[in-house]
Amino acid sequence: MSNSLKINVFLVPEEGQKFVFSEGDQWFRECFQGAERPDFTLDKVDVKCLVTKASGTVFIKGSLTAVIDIFCSRCIEKAKLSIGSDFIYTLLPAKAETREDLELKPEELEISYYQGDFIDLGPIICEQIVLQIPMKVICREECRGLCQYCGANLNVSSCNCRSDFADSRMAALKNLKIKN
Repeated sequence: MSNSLKINVFLVPEEGQKFVFSEGDQWFRECFQGAERPDFTLDKVDVKCLVTKASGTVFIKGSLTAVIDIFCSRCIEKAKLSIGSDFIYTLLPAKAETREDLELKPEELEISYYQGDFIDLGPIICEQIVLQIPMKVICREECRGLCQYCGANLNVSSCNCRSDFADSRMAALKNLKIKN
């Protein structure tokens, strides 16, 4: 993880401290341990943020833009996806009684905690990137996907599969009539 993203809380000036950051996939991979690595690669992320402090509470307000390589949910081909977001974090100094297993009140959901003199922006930026990935990525709006019978990529070629193909497991329901 890059040391340039570690903030010494006590050295943040009254007017705040600006951070501009630009990195690629190697940096992003270092955010994750082993099997929890995401199934996409980061081409590049650009981040701008302002860190301010008021009596121990640290406020991080920023924005990011990124380009990722990810597989299309329809045709399973590689696609480039541009993402971006604004983000705000409020970090309070951790107290001895602050524990992970305590139930949070609704107003506490927007608050995180830090320990010691340093805050690392790296995990915050990685979290924001992951949060921007849509549930289903489509390479383009008119993507036709794969044939459900033979697996052919319908964007590249057509297939000879019948469109009226019926699943044999549902054959018994074909003649079912429902009376109102």
